[in-house]
Amino acid sequence: MSDTVDQKVTRPLNVEHSSAIQAKTIAIAGLMFGILGMVCGHGLLLVFPQAEMAAYDWHVKTMSPAAVDPSIILITLDEHDPASCSHHRWNSSIVASAIAALHKAGASVIASAVHIDVPNSPECGDVLGNAQLLEATKQAGNIVYPATAQPMFAKEAQAIGWFMLTADEDGIFRGLSSKQISNNHNQLPFGLAIAAAYNPDTSLHVPPQGLISFSGRWADHPFPTYTFSELFTLVQNDENAKLATLVHERIVLLFPVTQKTDMLGTPLEPAAPLGFVHANLLNSALTDSWITQSSWLSGFLRTMSVSVIIALLAAWRRDRWGWGAIGVVVLAYYGMTMGVFLNTGTIWPIVSPTFAIIGTLIGATMWPFYQQRKKIREHINDTSRQLTLMQEHVAKKELRVEQLEEELGAARGHIENTSQQYESLTIQEDDTRTRLREAEGEADEARQQLEQLQDELKNLRNISPALSHHKKSTCESDKQALQEECARFGIFTCSSLIVKTFQELKKAAITNSPILILGETGTGKELFAHAAHQLSDRSHNPFISVNMAAIRPELFESELFGHVKGAFTGAISRRGFLETADRGSVFLDEIGELPLDLQAKLLRVLENGTFYRVGQSIPTEVDVRIITATNRDLSQAVAEGLYREDLYYRLRSLVFKLPPLRERGEEDVTLLVQHIIADLSRDHDRQPVQLSQGAMDAIHAYTWPGNVRELRQTLAQAVALAEGPLLTKDDLRLPQREREGTTVHANILDEKPESLGGKDEMARREDAFVLSTLQQHGFDMQATATALAWDRSTVTQRLKGLGFQALVDHDCDVQRAAVAIAGTSSLEKIAELKLKEYYRNLLSSTTPYKTAEQALANCRKRMRNIPERHFPAIESLIRQHFTNKNQAE
Repeated sequence: MSDTVDQKVTRPLNVEHSSAIQAKTIAIAGLMFGILGMVCGHGLLLVFPQAEMAAYDWHVKTMSPAAVDPSIILITLDEHDPASCSHHRWNSSIVASAIAALHKAGASVIASAVHIDVPNSPECGDVLGNAQLLEATKQAGNIVYPATAQPMFAKEAQAIGWFMLTADEDGIFRGLSSKQISNNHNQLPFGLAIAAAYNPDTSLHVPPQGLISFSGRWADHPFPTYTFSELFTLVQNDENAKLATLVHERIVLLFPVTQKTDMLGTPLEPAAPLGFVHANLLNSALTDSWITQSSWLSGFLRTMSVSVIIALLAAWRRDRWGWGAIGVVVLAYYGMTMGVFLNTGTIWPIVSPTFAIIGTLIGATMWPFYQQRKKIREHINDTSRQLTLMQEHVAKKELRVEQLEEELGAARGHIENTSQQYESLTIQEDDTRTRLREAEGEADEARQQLEQLQDELKNLRNISPALSHHKKSTCESDKQALQEECARFGIFTCSSLIVKTFQELKKAAITNSPILILGETGTGKELFAHAAHQLSDRSHNPFISVNMAAIRPELFESELFGHVKGAFTGAISRRGFLETADRGSVFLDEIGELPLDLQAKLLRVLENGTFYRVGQSIPTEVDVRIITATNRDLSQAVAEGLYREDLYYRLRSLVFKLPPLRERGEEDVTLLVQHIIADLSRDHDRQPVQLSQGAMDAIHAYTWPGNVRELRQTLAQAVALAEGPLLTKDDLRLPQREREGTTVHANILDEKPESLGGKDEMARREDAFVLSTLQQHGFDMQATATALAWDRSTVTQRLKGLGFQALVDHDCDVQRAAVAIAGTSSLEKIAELKLKEYYRNLLSSTTPYKTAEQALANCRKRMRNIPERHFPAIESLIRQHFTNKNQAE
């Protein structure tokens, strides 16, 4: 066992993780996170597919508009034109005459998006008008109609195309998609049908995902635009030469712009006529100014290339040069993306590469930290196991020393009683002394190794982040819901007592009875008061918080009740806190500070809701909920005549007492620390900091007389002054507690029994101090003896006496007695080991004797150093042993 422990203890410690983490691992982790980021980016595009269109929208809005082909002319029809007959319908006869005149003037293509009904009403041209339009279409031959045109007209047209366009999911039309073309039976849209009719011998170049390069806003009329009235005036006046000048060898596009005209959003404006959008589509085809998107494969290859380069750079160097190189790569990619777009009109993907870059950086950064944290945690667990083994080893060595001491004592007794065996016993004594020295040496060596392990574990706990051990709540679902509801009001807790108090507060909040909240300063009384207001039906009305201790005595009445103009020199009319909180709640903190003369007036408000302003004889009535809080003992103040008894009983209709922080348990403290640290990190605009395990242990050990307020201030100071991301115990600057030592023990022994309440009280206090010292030194007999300035055998005898007393108190249950002696779970096994050995030796010493009295006499001789007060326990154990043995026989 000794060799095994020595090997474990002397095993070299290596917490330097940099040599263990290979560059290959970092690169692979970065790539994995990069691929995950790219997948997330594509997932975002499935939910918000227009995210990649941000560059396109920016280009259309900020860059110069696309060049306008001079062959395009727009003719708009509205309700005031001659072609309008009624209810947004058009006169076929007038439209036919306009088409005939345009053809005669030499227009290359006439595209009409004017819908004509068949049959038509008399006021809109009737059958004759439709016949004239059909004849004009046949004569012109270069007519383009929408696919929705009547079959008789579409049959004679040069080309037809679908007119309705589909916007993207955000309501903006940016260009054509393969899905739109397939949904229209592979026909061309109206604008491209016009382009095909204009250049029948030239094949159209339309990219698969072609985006339109808009020439401007509809309101700015980037194309030459005329009204139908102007066109018809030229036709009626036979101004054929002027008309030919306008439309000769040009494309004329006629479309309505009435209130019911179909509109479509563009990147430049929320709504534009469909005819204008088709004009931009026609212009993009004629000028070949399409904006294209790169293929999915090329985007994937570029994204993976950037991720690979970043991962390799992160694996190569993790200093400022490495991060600088990564920054250059990222900026170069986005610069190339913008340059390619501006020069070639091709859009490279942005969203998925951005997620991939972020994922790669997170993977390359967090993976080494995760490996380091994992190794430190494993080393702490390994060291803790070694420490436990070493403590058991030391305990066994000390038990061997104690056994040898008893043998030595027995040898001395035999020497005194039997002079004839003096020589042989002397040799035995020398041999026992030699073995005792060897055992003491082994115990000292093991003790030194134990101290080294303790120092090593302490250093590890100081440099490593505190490990979060969140125990899964086994409480019922309603308690979990209450904890979440507490958190909404800033009350972070796992304590069943706090949750129960909050549950009772919810019940009290729906009433109008006064609430009194008791608790030490800094326990969160105002948070509970505000929660009571929010949980009541007054939550939409004012909540006024008043600190009674901060108001000067002469201003109490004026601040609470208000005053009227002229009540005192320079006074103007002013409402008090109670009147301001009408129909709401008023929180009177430190209510114990209310002067005696104002207590009766506050009692009146509680009883009938009325009071008098200063300087006013007419009562003021309010409907207000009174919530009070204090850290004073109001019942004691009532007994001393400093507080009205009737007001006291009126205020304590509903009483809630908040426990101090030291009684809420380590889990609550840990939860509060986590939330406070997160809030402070956000307030200081810095990365979240962590506490070392040593700092967390110090927080748990401190009593926090100022409660949560003191805890927040301590952490605020530590976060503000700390330089690194890890807060240590020294950063907390907690007050140092005085350590107990031999001086305290000496003072206890030097005091007279009368000053300690008698001999029994002095003995009790001495036993408690000895046990506390043993616990502080992990039941190390030599260390405890040094601290008490005793020899080790005296400490051993005292522990035996305390152990025998614990066995009697717990009905000879060694495990329960060990728990009582150990004081903490980490020492229970050592205490149990010692108690088992002491109890076994005590019972084995009674074997040669037939009666309990003989065994007791022998024990008094062997255990002369055990205080007399512990012998009743020894006697009880021995007599019980003989009783059990007799019953068994």
